[in-house]
Amino acid sequence: MAEIKVEPKRSGLGWLWAIIVLAVIAVGVWFFMRNSRAVPATAAPSDSVRTSLLVPSATFSEGLSNG
Repeated sequence: MAEIKVEPKRSGLGWLWAIIVLAVIAVGVWFFMRNSRAVPATAAPSDSVRTSLLVPSATFSEGLSNG
């Protein structure tokens, strides 16, 4: 009888490419969902007196004064 050479089955890299493609799709969906957030319809009105908590450093350059 003749010997039949049996080679071990090589696993392909198809599963790796599938995971890479799914990861790229997931990142793309996350990116577009994050950038396309709609402004809520019941947004709180902005305060017309105080627009931010940051105070410019020039305000206190000459010291505090009461008017």
